[in-house]
Amino acid sequence: MINYGKQAIDNKDITAVTDTLNSEWLTQGPKVEEFEHALADYCGSKYAVAVCNGTAALHLANLAVGTDATTNVITTPVTFLATANSVIYSGGHPIFADIVDKYFTLNPDKVIELAKGEIGFKGLIPVHLGGVVCDMETLKIIADQYSLWIIEDACHALGGQWSDKNDKMHTVGDCSHSDMTIFSFHPVKQITTGEGGAITTNNKDIYKKLLTLRTHGMTKDKELLKENHGGWYYEMQELGFNYRMTDIQASLGIEQLKKNDEWVKKRRKIVSNYDKAFKNVEQLIPQKHPDKNGEYSYHLYIIQCEKRAELYQFLKENDVNTQVHYIPIHLQPYYKNKYGYGRGDFPESEKYYDNALSLPLYQTLKDSEQEQVISLVKKFYE
Repeated sequence: MINYGKQAIDNKDITAVTDTLNSEWLTQGPKVEEFEHALADYCGSKYAVAVCNGTAALHLANLAVGTDATTNVITTPVTFLATANSVIYSGGHPIFADIVDKYFTLNPDKVIELAKGEIGFKGLIPVHLGGVVCDMETLKIIADQYSLWIIEDACHALGGQWSDKNDKMHTVGDCSHSDMTIFSFHPVKQITTGEGGAITTNNKDIYKKLLTLRTHGMTKDKELLKENHGGWYYEMQELGFNYRMTDIQASLGIEQLKKNDEWVKKRRKIVSNYDKAFKNVEQLIPQKHPDKNGEYSYHLYIIQCEKRAELYQFLKENDVNTQVHYIPIHLQPYYKNKYGYGRGDFPESEKYYDNALSLPLYQTLKDSEQEQVISLVKKFYE
């Protein structure tokens, strides 16, 4: 079976994890800090905070900027549930804006429509779907105009780069156009820590708050303590969570991160092969990207295709496992009941969903396997 995504584990990864298992630290320790420094260096941010998964990263990011019952946040309905759920976890309200039809990312024009309305917003969470980076330059201008914070959901985009209007390159996660960027290290992502996530930021106050929130709201920082009873003393100064990453996970992440540049090149090659192969297949259209200089780190190869359900089944019967990313959140029963959403609210998102399919894309996908996928897709439409 050729799956839509798959982790890549080698002997160096296994040795790194085994070494940690034989060390004195298993839970959060020196390897977590080492991974955080490596990730911050890789992305070009000042700080990184590792956590137990991408959902926890989103939750803590919301809390760090003060999301509460008075907070309305603009985001896209075409994303995984956690993006919007994290706002609700924090007491806030996710309000959706539609997508751009060919990029499948947040439409800045729709963001402006919401931002200048009467509801009032405090934040914006753009999602780099499949690794295609949103129009961050325009979104940053909008955010500044309407005093919105920005949390980039870059769970699909580790290792990607994009260019601004002056052709200056930015690395996803450098937070040059956002307050924070969050990542996921689930096995199907660019790198994995089994389960895991992280937040990058350039804001020292946000960084310190994230560290406290990650571990039950506790601190042993002498400068912050209200009292001090001795070396053992700690204080819980706000309500936090147990969202820590383990050293076992971090040791895997350190080794995986070293290989990501090569893996990103492989992912780009796979995307290029698909694009060339499907150029004259009229029944499908691959995801486009607006950045002529962008060097994206593709997590998914998403197509819009005719007879999606039939193609999905045909490929499955021929040992190719595809997936749909994602069912628009506003069509989920919980969101329909809570916010009154329904069909017709976000036409581009719904049209996208009705025809979307993700084909296999991962760094260990063999040329012969990709050729098999391409051949089957062409055969289906022929």
